[in-house]
Amino acid sequence: MQELQNGVTLIDDDGKELGQSVRAAKEGIAAVTFSRILMAMPGMVLTPVLMNSLDKRGLLKRIPWANSPIQILFCGFCLTFATPLCCALFSQKASISVDSLEGDLREKIRKDRPELKVVYYNKGL
Repeated sequence: MQELQNGVTLIDDDGKELGQSVRAAKEGIAAVTFSRILMAMPGMVLTPVLMNSLDKRGLLKRIPWANSPIQILFCGFCLTFATPLCCALFSQKASISVDSLEGDLREKIRKDRPELKVVYYNKGL
């Protein structure tokens, strides 16, 4: 909530702070939300497919107690690979064009550093 009120810190290539941006915070939160959905998706989509396949083969009728452990193990297996993959695809350091920033911040950066076209921020995990 604090990021949406105060913004996130913008930095240049050298790590020098340039200001706070609410627009960058909104982009960062959207990207994190999307990556979290992608992290959960394989386990939520593939587990029912696996369980349906096992049920059609009669395995769950022969060993009914295995239903929950199989689901938990398969979801854990999916998360083991989906989480690092999504963290790699959506890096913590994100960039935003100076042209996309709020008007006052954009003008301040253009005045102080006219050569800057892109700035960076930590969008979180």
